[in-house]
Amino acid sequence: MKRTVAELRAYLLSLVNDVEFTWRGAHGLIIPFSRDRYILSFHDPDDQGTEFHSVDDLLTAPYLDGNSLSDVCDQIDFLT
Repeated sequence: MKRTVAELRAYLLSLVNDVEFTWRGAHGLIIPFSRDRYILSFHDPDDQGTEFHSVDDLLTAPYLDGNSLSDVCDQIDFLT
């Protein structure tokens, strides 16, 4: 499933569910605990992830091999 950056942002802010995705064959996971606590892990299933304190910080951090979620959102396949 594809999502725009705006759709992803709105979904994360809704705190409905975790977001699983793949990008370039690697698995990623975003866990939205609250509107000021998100965990993002990518590549390594044993990765504890990195904590972000706003959805905008999460979307713009160069966490995916030097790219941000916003930069590559149109290339990501969302599983949830």
